[in-house]
Amino acid sequence: MISLQPIVHCLAKPPEGFAYPWARNVDGAAEFARQRVDTLPLPAIWVVRQADKAIDKGERAVWAAPEFDVVIAIANARQHARGENDQILLAYRQAVFHLLEGREVAPGQDPLKYRGGKVVEYTDGDLYWADRYGFGGLVTNYLGDPPLFDQLVYTGEKL
Repeated sequence: MISLQPIVHCLAKPPEGFAYPWARNVDGAAEFARQRVDTLPLPAIWVVRQADKAIDKGERAVWAAPEFDVVIAIANARQHARGENDQILLAYRQAVFHLLEGREVAPGQDPLKYRGGKVVEYTDGDLYWADRYGFGGLVTNYLGDPPLFDQLVYTGEKL
């Protein structure tokens, strides 16, 4: 119910001073689903919507607390020294954390909070990791009040 596009835009540029090449693709999950895994340009970052928790706040109002995963994919390069790939992955995770943690998606919403991470896949060629973030905000579909009623306008025929 709340757009994740601001998150994607926030991750489009690396934090200043980041030591590795930044993600060649940063996008939502649907865009990455269209690509074949073997042609995915690495490094890559994508945002995957997870659970939308909701608390009823009255008529046509809900406190929505969406969560999303930021999936980071890097190459598992053989030329790196033992353990270096894990350090590179950690650098990307820390960069994403610094870009997102505490940021407000929109005024009046809770700031983003880190919720934990997990391995998605470690293969001979790629490393995939997902860190979960969440925030909250009031969602309504209240319509604005109509203009004040101050006169009648006759539009029909005379009686």
